Amino acid sequence: MIQFEPLLGIDELSKQLGMNKYTIYHKIRRDKFPKGVKLNGKRLFKKTELESYFKSLNVHCKIEI
Repeated sequence: MIQFEPLLGIDELSKQLGMNKYTIYHKIRRDKFPKGVKLNGKRLFKKTELESYFKSLNVHCKIEI
């Protein structure tokens, strides 16, 4: 069975985190943030991937999609 997961764009993610999208890109390049997936030239992030990343940092974060 195939399960689809909603994806979050970089602009939406930066608003939710209160972090500039260029800071997020910088962290991605330094392997300090999940890379997400590229689709049609846009970087998109899986909600579960982000939540597990923040959980590994012991940070409670609820991502809204």
